[in-house]
Amino acid sequence: MKKILNKRLETLSAFIKENEIVLDIGCDHGFLGIYLTLNRRNIKVISSDINTKPLMKAKDNIHKYGLDNKIETRLGNGLDIMTSDINTIIISGMGAISIINILKDINKYPNVHKLVLSPNNDFEYFRKSIIELGFMITKEEMVLENGKYYLISECIKGKSDIDCFFGKLDLTNDIVIDYYKYIYNRNEIILKKTNNKYLIMENFKIKEKIFQK
Repeated sequence: MKKILNKRLETLSAFIKENEIVLDIGCDHGFLGIYLTLNRRNIKVISSDINTKPLMKAKDNIHKYGLDNKIETRLGNGLDIMTSDINTIIISGMGAISIINILKDINKYPNVHKLVLSPNNDFEYFRKSIIELGFMITKEEMVLENGKYYLISECIKGKSDIDCFFGKLDLTNDIVIDYYKYIYNRNEIILKKTNNKYLIMENFKIKEKIFQK
């Protein structure tokens, strides 16, 4: 099969296993659901979007791959289209605040045991909020695509105690190291203009964890 996923979604897809019932919120073109359906056994994917136009595009792509009877599409806002059979939720390509707002009522759905989330900003806020929702972050990867860093997090029901600044990232990974060096340099530029205590602490952590290796 030809490559249909970008680097971020290809990395994210590895977090989804067989035998899962997945809701892809904000499915856009629908290619993630198509890929998972073609490459995972005994998986069910529901592709959803709040807007009609991208959902129609997803339907067209699903039809092109002959998967009309295997992938369900739903028009609706976030968790509004949830059903009790769904146990895994994917949200990617949104800001952290948007993702957390969508998930604010996630505990109304006890069958959901796993979240695979990819915020494109505010990673520390995102991690703190996920923990407050009663999920623990079990695995993370960082992807660099088109000059932008994306976090991918696997979260399951439970309690955890992690450093929300570094999360579960592999601090020996080259992309992760480059990301934190980028944050350090950006903070340094801002600190020349204002003595922000939070940014000072961020850079202290980066010095301690990244630059000392």
